Amino acid sequence: MKKRIICLLLVLLMCFSTFALTACNKDETPDNGNTDDTGNTDGTDNTDKPNEDDGEDDTTKPSGPPIPGQGEHDDTAWWEEITYDDTELLFQMTLCDNNQELPSGCERYLAGASANNEDIDKLVDERNDLAESLTFVTVNYSYVDNVSKTYGFTQNIERIYNEVSNKNQTTPDMYCNFMTDMLCTSLLGSFANVRSRVRGSEQDQYGVNYFNLDDPGYMSDLMSSLTLSTDKIYVIASDYFLDLIRAFFVVPVNVIRYNEIAAKDQNLEDYTMDGVKDINDFFEEVKQGKWTYARVAEYAAAAYKPGDGNTGDEAINDQLGFVLAHNGLPAAGMVYTSSVVVIHKEWQKDEGKFKYWFPDENPDLVDLADALSALFKKTGVKCVTEADASTVGEITPLLGVRKQFTTNKILFGGVILVGSLEYPEYQKMKEGNSGGFGVVPVPVYVYDEEKAPEEQYLTQIHVVGRAGGIAVSTRKFAQCTAFLHYQSAHSTEILNQYYDYNLTYDTAGGLDGNIEMLEYIRDNVRTSFDKLFEDAIGFFYKTVNENSEKNRWHALINDSYYEMDNMADVYKSLIGNKKQSLVDLIGKYNELPD
Repeated sequence: MKKRIICLLLVLLMCFSTFALTACNKDETPDNGNTDDTGNTDGTDNTDKPNEDDGEDDTTKPSGPPIPGQGEHDDTAWWEEITYDDTELLFQMTLCDNNQELPSGCERYLAGASANNEDIDKLVDERNDLAESLTFVTVNYSYVDNVSKTYGFTQNIERIYNEVSNKNQTTPDMYCNFMTDMLCTSLLGSFANVRSRVRGSEQDQYGVNYFNLDDPGYMSDLMSSLTLSTDKIYVIASDYFLDLIRAFFVVPVNVIRYNEIAAKDQNLEDYTMDGVKDINDFFEEVKQGKWTYARVAEYAAAAYKPGDGNTGDEAINDQLGFVLAHNGLPAAGMVYTSSVVVIHKEWQKDEGKFKYWFPDENPDLVDLADALSALFKKTGVKCVTEADASTVGEITPLLGVRKQFTTNKILFGGVILVGSLEYPEYQKMKEGNSGGFGVVPVPVYVYDEEKAPEEQYLTQIHVVGRAGGIAVSTRKFAQCTAFLHYQSAHSTEILNQYYDYNLTYDTAGGLDGNIEMLEYIRDNVRTSFDKLFEDAIGFFYKTVNENSEKNRWHALINDSYYEMDNMADVYKSLIGNKKQSLVDLIGKYNELPD
């Protein structure tokens, strides 16, 4: 009883501190217009949600699919009903940073292992203390680093599967890893289904399930993108897993280079707003929906200046406009962060399930490939290769792009993840009179005057973002659900603190235009379904088809150095295998145990 009284006092204290912190933040910083306090930060609309209002009598038809995160916050003291004894849980997290493109936030934002004394760290510590006190668990964190280059992206699937299959005392109860790794491991039956067990009822050996997936702390669109069945959810995406938010695709713009180019008015005669040309005018243009491939080409031509004084093929030491690394990450940003639907997903009312398929033809995907090909033939636009990177002393194309951008050689520093702006190279850009950097969405490749800005930029949560799961081998399922549900339902404030304040006013340097841009990016996040299941098909069927992994659409475009002129022919040649692989994958998913 004494412990529960202390816990309740802690809850009241946290609520008071939350109110005080929010009030202080609002007084000290301008209002950025963000009114989303629901925790559903993965999209303004759920792209999977069917339209039920079709005028038909639906009384005899199944209702729409259950969608996580679509209910109200659960404010009841549900933890008072916990019946198990004090428990220790082992939670394994990966610290791999995916070619130094996204520094791991697991230690700081999930485990709270930070020496910093900032507001967000205090909030994380308070939340974690309450989670352990109220749910009667002690969580021990185990970390897998990538020092030996063994457990990077896609390389955790077999490792986790073997650990769970062994079922020994060292097997973790919970995992946090790259979304693709978690999804593929779930297809091997390694994670517990958190959808099929009814909350609060004791079933078979698992015990009580404390998940309330209706709570808006669960990322509705993303969780619906991590499953092929409405009654099976093996991977958890929620406000607790902050790396998912840090994995937003963005494009950084070098402020010094932009202002220099705008002042020269090179090829930018039509770009004048009230006679002023500076970075804020560019932000205004972006907000109007005019940040298109055509506009990228104009800026790139204006920025281009050959390093040796001779025009010709662009080199990494030239003054460049828009670059992408020869790497799957930025390629994915250009393909899946678009209005193109790669794998179609449609709710079947009569059958009460989704139908998935690759279309026989996909003209939108072909048009996108053609537009990319045309863009990379323009002046000042370049695909940076490993050989290019080596000439500036870097190992990977991603690092080569970063170095050139942060030393003022590139106007638009490729497609990156917003969390990577925490790296020192970007942060040094804010020192002195350097001007720092701007942050904008990935450009759209089609511009329609009638639809703009409704034909909006779409921000994908890239699959290197880390999500969670419960090992199917654990004997502490109830304790895992209680801990993860508390964390998921009580992390919205931390997420908002990170994004609205730490990112906007600290990491992104407080540049005025970044405030609205980062808000816009956050409010226009799309499903990652296409990319996730393209990956799953690629990795699962490479033993059947050795080119399966290479035949993912973004991999094909990346391997062509973004100049793929024959996408229509390639599509026709591959669609049969892709269709069959998706059918096989759905069959595999249906066979997974509840």
